[in-house]
Amino acid sequence: MKIRLVDVDSTIPNLALMQISAYHKQRGDIVGFDVQNPDKVYISTIFSKNKSQAVGIATLYPQADIIQGGSGFDLHSTIPNPAQKIMPDYSLYNSPYDLGFTTRGCIRKCPFCIVPEKEGKLEKWMNISDFHHPDHKTAVLLDNNILAKKDWFFDQTDWAIDHNIKLNITQGMDIRLITPEIAEQLARIKWAATLHFAFDSLSYEQAVETGLSILVDAGINIRRNVDFYVLVGFDTTIAEDIYRCNLLKRLGTNAFVMQYRKTPETIRLARWANRRNSFWAVDFENYTHGKKIHD
Repeated sequence: MKIRLVDVDSTIPNLALMQISAYHKQRGDIVGFDVQNPDKVYISTIFSKNKSQAVGIATLYPQADIIQGGSGFDLHSTIPNPAQKIMPDYSLYNSPYDLGFTTRGCIRKCPFCIVPEKEGKLEKWMNISDFHHPDHKTAVLLDNNILAKKDWFFDQTDWAIDHNIKLNITQGMDIRLITPEIAEQLARIKWAATLHFAFDSLSYEQAVETGLSILVDAGINIRRNVDFYVLVGFDTTIAEDIYRCNLLKRLGTNAFVMQYRKTPETIRLARWANRRNSFWAVDFENYTHGKKIHD
C-alpha cells in the first residue's frame, strides 16, 4: 500500500505523522510526503484557521482513502490505536530530538483550552525511553500538565538525568503545583530551553509569587532560565494583561504574551514582552513599537 502524508501547518515535526509513518512502515507500506498515486492519504491540521486548506488538499486525491485529523480539523479524531504509543519515525523530518508525551490530559478545565475535550482526564502515557532514539541528546516533551502526576514526573526526569538527556517541556508548567522537592528536581535537569510556566489568570497571582520564590530557593535563575506564558485576549482586560506582565517583571522573571485574540493593544504588548531586550530595558508605559518615548 502507498501512503502519502500531508503536514498542513506544523511548526515542529508532527508527532502523529511520524507515528503513522512508523506504523505503516512496520506493515511494509511505502510512506512519505511525496508518494505518488497514493492508496491512502493522512492530512494533519494543527490550527483551525487552516481547516479549509486541508479540505481543499483532500480533493487532490479523489481515488485515495482520505483520513483527516489534528486539533485544527477535529478534536475527536485519533491515529490508529497500534500507532498511538509507537516509536516515531524520526527520519520523516530528520528530527534531531526525541518528541512525545509522557502524560496525556490535564487536571484543569481552563475554558480557553481544548485539552479536556481532546484528551480527557490526566493519565500516564509513555516513558521517555519508549520514544528515545539512541542518537538523540534532547527530548522534547509535549505534556499538558507534566507536574500533575508527581511520582511519574520524577520517574521520567530521573531517567533523563541518568541518561544525560536534555529536556524541553514546551507547554507551560503549572506553577500552582511547585513544591521545594519539584523545584530541586527542575534544578537538576539539563535543559535545552527555558523553563516555561503559565500565568493565565490573576486568580492565582499569589501562587505565581510563591512558586517563583521556591524556584529561587532551589537555585534556579528565574531571569535567565524561566518565562511565563501570559494568555491575553480571552477573558481579561488589557489593564489586567499589562498588570500580569509588569508583576512578572517586578518579581524578576520573563513574560511571553500568547494572544488568544489579537487587538492593537495585545499586539503592542506582545512586541514589548516577547523581546527580552525591550522587556527589561523599558517599562511598557514608555514603549511604542520598539522605540522609547522621549520627553
